[in-house]
Amino acid sequence: MELRRVRAFLAVADEGSITAASKRLHLTQSALSRQIKGLEDELGVPLLERGAHSISLTAAGEILVRDGGRWAEQAEMIAERVRAAALGEIIKIAYAPSLAGSLLGPALERFSQFHAAVRVQLSDCSTAEMKAGLRAGEFDLILTVPEEGDGAGIRWVPVERRPWRVVVGASHPRAAAERVGVADLAGERFLMFRRDEYPDYWKRVSAYCRDHGLSPKVVGEFDGYSSLATAVESGMGVAFVAAGSPVGNGARVCLLEIDPEPEPICVAAGLADGVEPRRVLQVLIEELKRSAEGA
Repeated sequence: MELRRVRAFLAVADEGSITAASKRLHLTQSALSRQIKGLEDELGVPLLERGAHSISLTAAGEILVRDGGRWAEQAEMIAERVRAAALGEIIKIAYAPSLAGSLLGPALERFSQFHAAVRVQLSDCSTAEMKAGLRAGEFDLILTVPEEGDGAGIRWVPVERRPWRVVVGASHPRAAAERVGVADLAGERFLMFRRDEYPDYWKRVSAYCRDHGLSPKVVGEFDGYSSLATAVESGMGVAFVAAGSPVGNGARVCLLEIDPEPEPICVAAGLADGVEPRRVLQVLIEELKRSAEGA
């Protein structure tokens, strides 16, 4: 089958008419009809039931919509990889700086020493954006925290387990302490990452507070670590973050251990499920693991 004809047929099936599909494909109706007829002749079966003012799919047509759509997508992916090979392979990575920023730097430095021809594209995204982008084929690899029930379409490879910390401003009364108890946080104003973009973060923090009798007063939500860090520095409140987070890198904030210690955060690499990952992705994941181990 010619891919061009299959794509033309899929457009007709999607639009529900030759007229609408011809406009979408910038073809004349007669040219589009010839392509569909040629595909039917090639397969030896009718794909469309043609009425006076409408068309519908035959049983064979429904099968081609289902399987031909996947074939067309795979063909496009292959074409993209072939073009990328001529320019140097491309890896598209999405990550959460607050979790994976410290891992990526050393890992990419070592990776590039042996794969200099590979180009890496980095995107700083929310958890929801990362997972949607991976499922849509926009990213090759994502670095974030797996959530309960989000396994569909994503295969997770654990990279690192991070303990939780409370980050406070340098002028906070407990800034000089190394550890705080849950009771010490009663009455504090809490700053959180946005609930709509980081639902699992909210779920984990809320569950910990609930289990230990703490009712946090949330006074601000933030879309990234830099804005959260600025708010903590200014004394607006305190926040739960992962140990090693860039939020705690400034001299104007302090990271404190929590007692009792919450369940550690699992940072993982997410790959498209059902697809054998490219060799360069496997190598990069191993470098991420080495980075997590401090190698």
